[in-house]
Amino acid sequence: MKLQVKFRPGASSQKVDEVLGALIERGADEVRPLFPGSGDPELGALYVVETDGARRDGMLRLLDRCDVVEFAEPEARRKLARSA
Repeated sequence: MKLQVKFRPGASSQKVDEVLGALIERGADEVRPLFPGSGDPELGALYVVETDGARRDGMLRLLDRCDVVEFAEPEARRKLARSA
């Protein structure tokens, strides 16, 4: 299960690190930037959190309470449509 997280513009790197650390402490399997190495602040504010389904709701509640988080949501399941 993947969650997508976006931090608010101007969020300090210390606050972002605190939130990401809290996710790891709560059992996230992986926390990583969606666009690593991006020089664009908008893209650099996006992260992916991988976790199991049992921990997902707790992580979403934690992220919802963080004032530096703009949004946090489960990643949409996608599939390719086959043409006829």
